Amino acid sequence: MDSKMRIKTAALKDRCAERVKTKWIRRFILVLIPCSLLLTPGCKTNDWTEWKVQNELWLKNNALQDSVVVTSSGLQYKIIADPEAELGVNHPNTTSTIVCDYRLRLINGNILEVANGASFSLANTIPGFSEGCRKLHGIGDIELYIPAYLGYDYSKYESNEYEKAEGYGTEGTTGYIPPYSTLIYEVHICAVTQ
Repeated sequence: MDSKMRIKTAALKDRCAERVKTKWIRRFILVLIPCSLLLTPGCKTNDWTEWKVQNELWLKNNALQDSVVVTSSGLQYKIIADPEAELGVNHPNTTSTIVCDYRLRLINGNILEVANGASFSLANTIPGFSEGCRKLHGIGDIELYIPAYLGYDYSKYESNEYEKAEGYGTEGTTGYIPPYSTLIYEVHICAVTQ
């Protein structure tokens, strides 16, 4: 009889201990969740520091690749095909209008935009795109690796507010470009008008 009583008592103690443990876990969760919700808005200050570092490192490594040229502005590019160079065709200028196919992606491989037959004046594009397209002699193919300050964050960069960069578009939407993003364009220029 004593052994059965001991087993029942031990089982009862185990159940009580388990209930107490569960009770404290529930209390902890009930306190933790509201506290974390209160802290989240204060912490969410669009801190893109890690992404900025990743992009800067990516650009530094990319500059070491064969056939990648780095300009004085920091633009990096690689000419894939420039068939009109041998014909003596002039480079497009800042007011030239181009017709091109392009694909825009980020360093993590996310494709943000694909366009075929897009037509626009280089004067109305971001500085890095305009500078890069002017490296070709008319039609051809080029890859552009545009630092954020030559892309959509350039207005913040020029005003010494680069640390407050906001990116482009609305966060969470298709085509959103996070702050400090390197823009990788694969461009095929189909036609140029001076």
